[in-house]
Amino acid sequence: MHVAESQSLYGSHLRYKRTVVSAERQEDYFRESAEIARRLGAQDIPQTPQEVADYLEAMRPQLRCDERTREVAEVLLSTRLPGRLSQPVGQVMMRAGIDLLPEWAQEMLGLSLTPLQRHTTRLLVHGVARVLRASVRNGAGIAPCAGCKSE
Repeated sequence: MHVAESQSLYGSHLRYKRTVVSAERQEDYFRESAEIARRLGAQDIPQTPQEVADYLEAMRPQLRCDERTREVAEVLLSTRLPGRLSQPVGQVMMRAGIDLLPEWAQEMLGLSLTPLQRHTTRLLVHGVARVLRASVRNGAGIAPCAGCKSE
């Protein structure tokens, strides 16, 4: 689980942050992730991008997609975020999650995006990310309260 999570987080960073990451820094990331997993009790954790890819490929035959798996996916995809304005963003993020899955996993789950949906999702996620980054940089746009000292 930890290896797949690390791979997915890293894949989303590369896709949506659009930064060039050296091979050395990529290996640092997976080595650091492996150390966290080791401290949590895991053993024999892959530590390089190639080791991670090989590990995940070796685990594929042990994976199953059954009714329970599909039910969990359906619950995740149908969960509505609070507030009307959050609904479209939630749907985009769910589509982005599907887009980050390997094709074989999308096929197992019966979840796929058309090329247009994939392209639109990626554009929308970049837009949402830009807004979120700006809001964090600008203190979420919250004005100080009356009588509060501003820093």
